Amino acid sequence: MRHAKDIAFQLIAQQDAAELLQFEVAERVWFEQHIEARAEHFYTPEGIRQHINECLALNARGRMRPLIIQHRGAIVGRANLREIENGYAKVGYRIAQHASGNGLAQKALNHLISEARCIYQINTLTATVSLDNHASQRVLKKAGFEVMEKLPEYSVAAGRKLDCVVMQKTDV
Repeated sequence: MRHAKDIAFQLIAQQDAAELLQFEVAERVWFEQHIEARAEHFYTPEGIRQHINECLALNARGRMRPLIIQHRGAIVGRANLREIENGYAKVGYRIAQHASGNGLAQKALNHLISEARCIYQINTLTATVSLDNHASQRVLKKAGFEVMEKLPEYSVAAGRKLDCVVMQKTDV
């Protein structure tokens, strides 16, 4: 993938389960360098189906917007608004290693910001990111997020304790 063209954002669906499992398994080592590992059960057909059901149930209640990111029809990432409530939400995204560095994370974040504002009337977004994840911090800063709080040893990834920061964007 050379550019973030031919990109689609789709609400996660049960018919995505097999491809989503493939994506998550293929990118597991990459993701777990930056974020906490998911439970082993997640990486099973049953675990993925359960995950999708939970996401869709939260979506139906207006508490989550779980999206898959597709490039030319293939999953290359995820983007989510979570804990939506009273004008507030958390943003998160994960991009496949081969798709990183092409502006896809920025496009995903901008898409989330637009949906937060236009669909959910959210005015405050936050993201928690490790201090080691300079690329994600750059993406967030470029979109107008500012560091609000430091969280020492907040997360564990690849066996290392990670210091994190909470970044926030107001007046979405």
